[in-house]
Amino acid sequence: MNVFVSNVLLAFLCLPAVARDVIVLKSGESVACRLDELTDRLVNVTLSGGAEVPGGSARRTFPVDQVERIEFAFVPGEEEVFLRRATASADVLKTWWDRAVSHLHRPRSRAAAWGVAYADALLREESERGPDRALSVYDLVLARAWSPEDAAAAKQGRLRALMSKGDLATATEEARALARETEDPALLLEAEHLLAMADFQALRELEEEHPRWMEDDEVRPRRHALYHRILDQFLKPHLFHATHEEVAARGLLSAAELLLFGGERAEAKARFEDLLFLYPSTGSSVEAAKQLESLSPNPSDVP
Repeated sequence: MNVFVSNVLLAFLCLPAVARDVIVLKSGESVACRLDELTDRLVNVTLSGGAEVPGGSARRTFPVDQVERIEFAFVPGEEEVFLRRATASADVLKTWWDRAVSHLHRPRSRAAAWGVAYADALLREESERGPDRALSVYDLVLARAWSPEDAAAAKQGRLRALMSKGDLATATEEARALARETEDPALLLEAEHLLAMADFQALRELEEEHPRWMEDDEVRPRRHALYHRILDQFLKPHLFHATHEEVAARGLLSAAELLLFGGERAEAKARFEDLLFLYPSTGSSVEAAKQLESLSPNPSDVP
């Protein structure tokens, strides 16, 4: 080990016990420090204490090509928001996204997680420009994120954003391609749900074009086949991927809405009840409760 690295490691061992960034070198050594400046060429850091700088601090510079990764410490106030980023507001998340975005391509950076959370919040808050703004963030994460998991989350978000802005054609095309190509269960479930939603829209259009479809010997079998295929698609996450609670609950909610559309009130009511019993803490449970409340007693519900 050369003298410089030895001194760096001694300094790192003597640093006070506060949150510090960690530089992991390609040689295998790790250096705890304060990150002062980071470019695509150089990393400037401050080391405090230790034999090399007793009672003081020293600046050091590492060429980026010697650095394997940087493990970024949380800055004051960041960790608390990061842990609850799934429910934080878009305004709050934008601050952290703007701070982190320049590190999007860097291994171990939290930038992509901030970006996906921010875009999700834009969709969740349903502002007029939300889907377009969310789509631009998802696309940036997809283009530059270092982590496959972050890229997968951005792909899911992109599909939701396309649906939210009403671009069903593009969303369906991308979902079909994704369903053919991906082996990621979460991505596949997202793509299949979107395809089921597209089929549901096709069902509505079919019945609008053929209001007397039940009397049409050609249209009726087509309508029934489409209806039952959609129902199977919506129920699949609940039946086969129940541990993905949010996705399973969303599928049950959509299945119940399909059943209501098809006039099967008793079955719809049962699916809403299943959702509330099995997935009470999911986002879909709120809508299920509203739907159950709106369903007035009906004689057909009684055996």
